[in-house]
Amino acid sequence: MAFISKKSPEQQALAAAEKERKRQEAEEKQRAERLERERQAFLATPVGQARQCFERGDLVYQCSIDVMSQQAITVAMVGSTTTQQTTDAVVVLNAVCREGWELVNGSFVFVEQGQQSRDKFMSSGQNVAIKGETVGYYLFKRCEANRRQA
Repeated sequence: MAFISKKSPEQQALAAAEKERKRQEAEEKQRAERLERERQAFLATPVGQARQCFERGDLVYQCSIDVMSQQAITVAMVGSTTTQQTTDAVVVLNAVCREGWELVNGSFVFVEQGQQSRDKFMSSGQNVAIKGETVGYYLFKRCEANRRQA
């Protein structure tokens, strides 16, 4: 014969309260983990790195931002071309300045990542398409007046 135990209302209330407490702890742990992931993702950005450099007391900060990406496209018997995708770095640069930095210099470099070529159809020569990206390098100096508290 099986022994069936019935919980009293107090025991049921305690069990429900314990279950709710564990659920809340799990939610809080997930929330804390999500916030830490978001914090780490922010610190990996140029703005997050600028904040870390400012808090560390650095006098200069340099970052690079991909401002244009170019993909090579070659089509047999037709020719070659490229597609471009540009990014506006102004939002990032303004955010870095608000972290306590002043833009001193910016320069751009095209970094070639490869090229594709095909012989021209029914004529001499080749069609060449170049793949690469244009990278902006920016140098900032510390400027306490630009610091905005987030």
